[in-house]
Amino acid sequence: MMIKELHYNKVKGTVMVPSSKSYAHRALIALSLSKGKGTIHHVDLSSDIMATLKCLEDLGVDFFIKEKDITLDATSFGNRRDRVLKPEESGSTLRFFIPITLLFDEVYEFRGSTSLLRRPLTVYEELFRNLDIMMFRDSLESIVIKGKLEPGDFSMRGDVSSQFISGMLMVLPLLPGDSTLAVTEDFQSESYVNMTVNVMRDFGIEIHREGDTFIVPGNQAYQVRDYVVEGDYSQAAYFLAAGALAGQTKVVGLNHASTQGDREILSILEKMGAAITPVEDGYEVHKSELRALDIDVSDIPDLTPVLGVLLSLSKGTGRLMRVDRLRFKESDRVKTTVELINTLGGEAREEGSDIVVTGREKLIGGNIYCHNDHRIVMAASVASLGCVNPVIIDGYEAVGKSYPEFFHDFQKIVDERFIG
Repeated sequence: MMIKELHYNKVKGTVMVPSSKSYAHRALIALSLSKGKGTIHHVDLSSDIMATLKCLEDLGVDFFIKEKDITLDATSFGNRRDRVLKPEESGSTLRFFIPITLLFDEVYEFRGSTSLLRRPLTVYEELFRNLDIMMFRDSLESIVIKGKLEPGDFSMRGDVSSQFISGMLMVLPLLPGDSTLAVTEDFQSESYVNMTVNVMRDFGIEIHREGDTFIVPGNQAYQVRDYVVEGDYSQAAYFLAAGALAGQTKVVGLNHASTQGDREILSILEKMGAAITPVEDGYEVHKSELRALDIDVSDIPDLTPVLGVLLSLSKGTGRLMRVDRLRFKESDRVKTTVELINTLGGEAREEGSDIVVTGREKLIGGNIYCHNDHRIVMAASVASLGCVNPVIIDGYEAVGKSYPEFFHDFQKIVDERFIG
């Protein structure tokens, strides 16, 4: 584990956010499913994106990386080079590629970290039970799957992870007949499914929606095209929060009209009292006295740790509501968010399906163990801006999962004249 000590109390500066990891996963897969040649522009490489690229490579796709452009040659897609796919620690990669392998009716094995394969796969297990598809856990680090997906009328739960729904939707147009996919239970993280549908349409796929049922004509083909990935609101949230807590930040590289669910950070900050001004290609945020809110995070789970930090430094008591699905992220993010706040001298507790946070004018600081969770690392960094004493982050290298350049960008905005 690597350790980083942070002790800054003021920020001022501009950050260009990285590209949306969620959009990049989907665009790389869509271009590969086209079986053509094209370039995905503005991709920031992280360990999760590399996991998706390596899985595509094992399915016959060649790729060439030049700075932030990734050129794919998918003309041999489906001519597998390895039956063992390694999603590493990327939940998106695992859940997207399981249906992709069902296009081929061959045996595939997924090997990943134990923490990844402990995350729920029940939605697929329930779906495949009634189909001629075999899926079983060979060990704590291995899942084996065999079968061929045929068109039909499918039903999937929406209360575990939207990634299962996205994974199925991406392959249904390629089947030799029409299909429907009905989402049952509580449809959470719906914005991520909308993102999937947007990318599919960008690559020429026809898909319709009636209520919570998706209607997908079969015998379609993804169209070859170049694609530019927009900036990531999930990552922008940390720098927007930093400005609201400790000075002034300008966060650029963002699409004002984005449909990303985590764009909700802007509305939340404004409701808390933050001063936000749109600028060209982004937003500027100034330090403000923040007031606590009750926030439903079921559609914005990745924002939970940084929202917890904001509440811990706000006036009053607020709730992060409907957090149950966060128990199955890189860490049990309910426990680790509460632990982060309390370790730094704040006041947070679990209460049913909520996290309750009582704000303080200042936190104390201390040593944070990040449980190999990139979002806990970044939230701890933002929290350090409101701490009297240093924050020492154990395992800060976990940011490589989604944002390898996070601390490089964080250093751009901290003002070293204001330390302690």
